[in-house]
Amino acid sequence: MSTTQTAERRYADFYRHQTKSPTLRGIYQDVYGDDYPAELEPFGFVTRTDLDRIAGLLDPPRGGLLVDIGCGRGGPGVAVAQARGARLLGLDVVAAAVEGAATLATRLGLPDAEFRQGSFTETGLPDGVAEAVLSIDALWMVWNKPAALAEVARILRPGARLVLTTWEPVYLDHSRMLTRAGLVVDSREETPHWKERQLAVYAAVLAETEALSRELGPGAEVIFEEARDTPPVLAETPRILLAAHRPG
Repeated sequence: MSTTQTAERRYADFYRHQTKSPTLRGIYQDVYGDDYPAELEPFGFVTRTDLDRIAGLLDPPRGGLLVDIGCGRGGPGVAVAQARGARLLGLDVVAAAVEGAATLATRLGLPDAEFRQGSFTETGLPDGVAEAVLSIDALWMVWNKPAALAEVARILRPGARLVLTTWEPVYLDHSRMLTRAGLVVDSREETPHWKERQLAVYAAVLAETEALSRELGPGAEVIFEEARDTPPVLAETPRILLAAHRPG
């Protein structure tokens, strides 16, 4: 089974039930407070602060194509596209994630946004089509990261930018991989307050297993596994924000 098929299988049940879980929404709201973009219905650790920073770094031209890889249900990509007046194409390997994305985008005021299945390594897009590429908390799940970043470099037009967030263990150097893919790294930074917030979310998830199991069904196991297994590795695995561009 390919890594794409594995991710589709693991996360399909979660995304089908995500919006039915007031407990999960409440956990993020309690931990992040006003920095949590609840209206975007995100899954993960993205904040309003992150999105403002990402939009400023990407800065696509008005009407230019912004590709959001690993878009989930699309909310964060919609926010960045709206902030810069860009056209949005969201890609995710999980069909259940993108099924409701167009509805959410319309509700958020971006009815022309497009969403389809696609992956970091197989976007299905022509060379040089993207004015900007965004990815939030998705690259860490990709097995072949060099191939993924080479695909991003291929679809970016010369001069266009990539901004992504991910976690960087001590044995990985994302900046080096970006350089080898033919991109120029513009900045690398840790996202603000990431660790204490992430740990607080995990603690709350494990304290609410009964409610989350009831609301999310089998899909809850994805977040339970992450909450159990991830905290020990966070000391040496910072959540980073990387910005790069294709030269030319």
